Amino acid sequence: MSLEPVPEQIDPKESSAVLPFPTAPWARILYGLFVTVLPVFSFWATDLLKPEWQNGELSSYIILLLFPQASILFFPLLAYSIICYLFLLYMPDRFSQSFIVRAGIDTGILLALHYSIAVLLYSFYSTDSYIYLLIPVWIFPFVYSRLHRLAVSKWTIVKVNKALFILIPSALLIVTLLTRGGVPFFAMIVLIMAAPFWSFLLALRAARWLYKNYETKFTLPRGLGLTAWLAAYVAAWRFDILKMYELYSALPPQPPPDCYIATAAARGHPHFVHSKTVQRADGKLMQVNAQLQLLKCMELALMAINPHMHKRLRKVYDKLGKPLAHKIQNPFMADIAYLLLSPFEWLARLILKAIIPNIDSISRKIYIK
Repeated sequence: MSLEPVPEQIDPKESSAVLPFPTAPWARILYGLFVTVLPVFSFWATDLLKPEWQNGELSSYIILLLFPQASILFFPLLAYSIICYLFLLYMPDRFSQSFIVRAGIDTGILLALHYSIAVLLYSFYSTDSYIYLLIPVWIFPFVYSRLHRLAVSKWTIVKVNKALFILIPSALLIVTLLTRGGVPFFAMIVLIMAAPFWSFLLALRAARWLYKNYETKFTLPRGLGLTAWLAAYVAAWRFDILKMYELYSALPPQPPPDCYIATAAARGHPHFVHSKTVQRADGKLMQVNAQLQLLKCMELALMAINPHMHKRLRKVYDKLGKPLAHKIQNPFMADIAYLLLSPFEWLARLILKAIIPNIDSISRKIYIK
């Protein structure tokens, strides 16, 4: 009989590596909120980047692929992956042994990757040069994790958290100043670009941990399940592409006029709103009156004098003016809009007259070939 001590048998699952997410309950809640709320918010916020007309740009087709109306068949697949990740967050020891949960996280990698590629292509081909914003947003988790570990090695975690509590509001204040108050729009763009890739990193980290520490036997039922998922994924892509073309076809073939309400008001009864049909420089016909021409002159003057204020006011007007102008569908509604705009017309004439005495003769040339 051997008297040597027998080494204790250790279950590899019990000696597995550190979890792929924080152990603190509040931190897990934040992870859960991130993977659930941020994708929903990102889909909703894509409307900010919707093209206004059929401009033929590749970025317009790509952003329409990301629209909720086009991606609707992907939602069950995304929900499956998100629920599996939440189960893993809640009870990792129990649900990490479930093939259904592991498959949901693995397929979540593919979904997050294809949305990340779509965002990358949109940023690259967009005329707004979002690619310069995308790069720092994507590398932020790598830089932050290294800086956080370095800070914790030199100071306590409590001190690091207190410093973050001060630095994050300070950073938001700086961004507010740099964007001149455009933080909401800026934040939405950042979240749209961050959500797919950051979700990809979370799913990839969880999948690597599962693959390293848990058995992944491939059986016939599991193979059939993955085949069914791939069939649903292909069907979702087909619907997404067809819906994208449908959404693009529904866009106006020409760029919309930028004076929405005033343009609609000029379509009232000609003898009342004093409008006439003119030919624009692009050959198109449109109804024009002195009110529309003068308000456009006022906008051009504001653009030249204070471009930052003009940009901010333009964003607000673009959001409010489009839906309001869409409701003006008959001459009687246009007549009412003309009356409501009259005080603004008088104010614009008063201001412009003080700066440019011959503004009336100049405004008559606006929109006319």
